[in-house]
Amino acid sequence: MGTWHARAAGKAGAEIVGVADIHEAQAVGIATNYPQARGFSDVREMLKQESFDVLHICTPTATHQTIAELAITAGVNLFIEKPMTQTAAETICLYKLAANHNVRLCPAHQFAFQQGVEKAKKMLPRIGQTIHLQANICSAGADGLGIERLDTVGSEILPHPLSLFQTFLNDLLPEDGWEVFRPRHGEFRIFGQAGETSLSIFVSMNARPTTNSFQIFGTDGMIHLDLFHDFAVIESGKVSKARKILRPFDSAVKNFYAATMNLTQRAFRSETAYPGLQRLVNSFYKSLREDGEPPITPEQAINVARVRDFVLYRAMTNQLIKD
Repeated sequence: MGTWHARAAGKAGAEIVGVADIHEAQAVGIATNYPQARGFSDVREMLKQESFDVLHICTPTATHQTIAELAITAGVNLFIEKPMTQTAAETICLYKLAANHNVRLCPAHQFAFQQGVEKAKKMLPRIGQTIHLQANICSAGADGLGIERLDTVGSEILPHPLSLFQTFLNDLLPEDGWEVFRPRHGEFRIFGQAGETSLSIFVSMNARPTTNSFQIFGTDGMIHLDLFHDFAVIESGKVSKARKILRPFDSAVKNFYAATMNLTQRAFRSETAYPGLQRLVNSFYKSLREDGEPPITPEQAINVARVRDFVLYRAMTNQLIKD
């Protein structure tokens, strides 16, 4: 991920001055792509020897808090891969420390900043009252890592659908009351309620084919988001025999057109992977330059962390009961 973050930072106008990795050869390998950059095997040394405004943390989640605390006390702003930390308590501590040192934090909840999500938000009035939000994620991210890593990788995906719920509800999420089922390692079935809108998440490291989709069901239609490719299509809720017959053809045409336009636009932007990351990095850097509000507020980031904590607690409890 460090490679992709460096590209996004460069496109946002940043000058890459240092890359740290415990495997120094990898750090040097990335650094050679940027004329002013040096490679380091220790982030402490990089903080001592280089002066910079923002540090992107793309290391394993268990290391985030320690690295973040070092950077914050050095007065460096942070862009942190999701999840920000292992627990909500750690996330809260980081934000308190950041406030004391007058620095900003931003989690990499980039799905909420995809072009397709922005388009879907504009479509919302056309589908009436929102009834249900649904995220379906089947990932190969844990392939080859062993059964003991399936749950960890699955749990690290959760900030993405939770941040999307925040986006489309335009509000914080309830931090308890979620129902969680964990039928096998690497799978979570999660159900919640926000006002009159029901919420569901299906995360699986086992189901195939891989998919990353999000659906918004309304009283007058549905919006479908393809988060792998970053596009949205809308389906009318009008009912008739003709519409029932023509629906698969209409859906196929809309998806083909949206996918083609999306592919063309992403090629023009040279966005070959992780759609939304570039827009989020741009927004964060702009907020730093202009001393404006961050694209993801502390309240939003902490809310996602707290919901994730609750979901993982319920998942662990359910598994213990089953065992």
